[in-house]
Amino acid sequence: MSKRKQLHIHAISNLSAGKLTFKEAMHLLGKSERTVRRWLRCYEKKGLAFIYHGNTAKTPVNKTKDELKLQIMRFMESELFDFNMLHALEKIEQKFNLKITREKFRKWCHEYKLVKQAHHKRRSKPRYKRPRLSQAGFMLQLDGSPHRWFNNEETCLIAAIDDATSTVMGGQFFPTETMFGTFQVLSKIFEKHGLPSVIYVDRAGIYGGQKRTNFSQLVRALDELGVQIIYANSPQAKGRIERLFKTLQDRLIPEMRLAGISNQDQANKYFNEIYLPHLHNPKFSIQAEVQSVAWKAMPPHIKLENIFCIKETRRVANDHTFSYNGEKYLITTELKYSIYNHDLELRIDAKNQMKIIFAGRELSYSKVTKGPTRMAA
Repeated sequence: MSKRKQLHIHAISNLSAGKLTFKEAMHLLGKSERTVRRWLRCYEKKGLAFIYHGNTAKTPVNKTKDELKLQIMRFMESELFDFNMLHALEKIEQKFNLKITREKFRKWCHEYKLVKQAHHKRRSKPRYKRPRLSQAGFMLQLDGSPHRWFNNEETCLIAAIDDATSTVMGGQFFPTETMFGTFQVLSKIFEKHGLPSVIYVDRAGIYGGQKRTNFSQLVRALDELGVQIIYANSPQAKGRIERLFKTLQDRLIPEMRLAGISNQDQANKYFNEIYLPHLHNPKFSIQAEVQSVAWKAMPPHIKLENIFCIKETRRVANDHTFSYNGEKYLITTELKYSIYNHDLELRIDAKNQMKIIFAGRELSYSKVTKGPTRMAA
């Protein structure tokens, strides 16, 4: 018996024997007069048994059977070991067709030591919350997250989230975070939904950081489409997509494991066709403040493959040749006039295929092979 219960017995027995007054017993026990009188009545009726609650040693009517509890925790340990508690509880309720309170499930997980430990964060500077934009399609937050997403191999998920609704508009897995990967993700979003007004990114090099703003291919491509690019000054500033990746690392990885995803093609198909439309967006998206959307229709004359590529200019030499990447090329298209000292536009796609454009016209070319060099006499 605990010392606290011994104190209760001592005080109530002395009160019953007239050795203590009600005021002294209340002060000693730290209880109200009503509670002390109730305990005194129970003592005079039951004796020392008054100290135990009436439900002591009784089985609660809502207690889960030990066999079912053991079955659930074994399933948790074998199949859902990398799920967080809330995500695992959703799966368990679906599989066992029962309702378990979050607090009860949390106690079970702590009992079986199946709780993910939260990372302790150091104290940071105060940040002020930026309100969401009011219209869907006005601003997208774009970023890449290198992680061991599937098959214990590190890949990079490049994804975009709508600032107003938290809807993930699309994403793809790539070996690394590359410019052409970003082009591919944005191209699919723009073809499906239209053009946003703003793309919000960090200051990574491929997005045109401080040292690359004037010659970033992404900045150039978005400028041609009339989309403004805004740079975040800190990870907290683009917290919406940072929290998205944390959620995906917590929920998408075990979902792909259960689905047997083992390579990049399977992961891309599962992410865009199953996880986003059926598991993520219905659960985490919210309604925008304004019902109308801000997506801008794609101009019919624009072909995204002519914009989402590397574009560079080269000056034509007097023999109608130009240089690129250490090689010399000859323009083979028959032209009426010489274009010596004019600029060509070079377009290089993801497969390293090059097109040359002059005055809106594509020209043919051939690589100039170097002849044998003369030996000095």
